[in-house]
Amino acid sequence: MIPYLVTAMLVAGLGVARVLLVAGLGVAHGLEPDHLAAMRTMRTRRKYLKFSVGHGLGFALISIPIVLLFGLVRELEWAGDIIGLAMGVVLLYEELSGREFQLSGGPIGVAQGALALTPSKVLLAVLAAEAGLLLGGVYVALFVLISSSVMFFFASAMEFVPPRASKALSVVIAITTIVFISLTFLGLIRGA
Repeated sequence: MIPYLVTAMLVAGLGVARVLLVAGLGVAHGLEPDHLAAMRTMRTRRKYLKFSVGHGLGFALISIPIVLLFGLVRELEWAGDIIGLAMGVVLLYEELSGREFQLSGGPIGVAQGALALTPSKVLLAVLAAEAGLLLGGVYVALFVLISSSVMFFFASAMEFVPPRASKALSVVIAITTIVFISLTFLGLIRGA
């Protein structure tokens, strides 16, 4: 599917640089710490897939309007930060207490996709808005496809982490998520 979208973008007059930019934004977005933290609380590939697809759909459904709306209603951006922060806290609690939560992927993914405002999403939305409805839609589709795929494949690959290292990896991901989103929320860094 990705090769067809890339080919369509190139044929539509886009340069290779723009295709690579959209693809790069999708990869970077897929590896953001709050996504990894959320998926570490899930235990099946089906839930990873639900989260990844739900996240992509959440973003795709409101990608352009949400950027415009966030300029007016700052509390919505905070809601996205709080969801990401909660995923980090849940993962850390899960690992330190030895208790396991089974979160469903779909609703959490849609909420994060729709509410969490990240630089990669903003840049993609600006590129899509400048490109017009048809080409902008292709940008969004490529971004969603790549970021969702990266999330799913990374979560699936984490299943192969040895049990001893798995807990340490989850704690590192959780702490990274909590620190990153907290600093962002406080305005000390620009990012998630």
